[in-house]
Amino acid sequence: MRNALYLTALLLSMPNLMLSQNTNNQPVSTQKVVTGMVLLNDKTAPDPQKILAALRSEWKLKPDSINIADKTVVFSLPGATVMLAHLDYPVSAAEVQAAAGISWLWKNAAPEVARHQSQMIISVIGSSSRTLDLYKIFTKVAAATLEKSNSSGVFLNSQYVISSKPFFTAAARNMLNEQSIPVYCWVYFGMLQENNLNSGYTYGMSEFGYPDLEIVKSAHNTQEVHAALYDVTHNIIQYKLQLQDGQQVTTGDDIKITVKKMPGQMLEGTVLRLEY
Repeated sequence: MRNALYLTALLLSMPNLMLSQNTNNQPVSTQKVVTGMVLLNDKTAPDPQKILAALRSEWKLKPDSINIADKTVVFSLPGATVMLAHLDYPVSAAEVQAAAGISWLWKNAAPEVARHQSQMIISVIGSSSRTLDLYKIFTKVAAATLEKSNSSGVFLNSQYVISSKPFFTAAARNMLNEQSIPVYCWVYFGMLQENNLNSGYTYGMSEFGYPDLEIVKSAHNTQEVHAALYDVTHNIIQYKLQLQDGQQVTTGDDIKITVKKMPGQMLEGTVLRLEY
């Protein structure tokens, strides 16, 4: 976590970052930093020129104002600034193993991430009003870094989401080609079962400015609970929905679900409880 905070402070201190000010020097929006780590299986820094070339040729990004230093690369995109920094030591074992231990999409996460030797931290900064776009940029840059390095996966420490290299790059390609959003790469989904009743929750929606979601002790099966959580999460992020207490949402199966704002049962703070 301290590495991400350091890079955030470094980015915010850069004199050319004026994304949150207008010509009258009055703040118009807050800045948002999206940060994650590519887990590298050796101590060799990925070739920045190969990553930049891949971003241009494969990921439909056009890096500009490029500054390449010893272990960092900084470049600009419309509405965003991107920094890549190679750290020649692994991510904190406690952090990454905690995420690996709860990962259900990457079954072998724990032993595989234990072998990583260094990390490439990717930070994308821009207006908080463009958070979804910043996450899309992060995903493209992370995927390009994965494909041009000896790496195992991506770790988003704020959400405790860890994704394997094949899963993350495939999701990024789908985002690029099918205009989908890789929700599983950005938000954690947890499932619990007790007395044949199923509960589920999200973790990480605050990154997009929304409360997390819960379904508590539903008679629906695990797959149905998970699908309902996913559909609502996807729609909130994709369409920037600000759901109100008592409002109904419709899932991909045309099921109408009432949303209640209340204290979380599985999570701290206020959540959106789906009555399902």
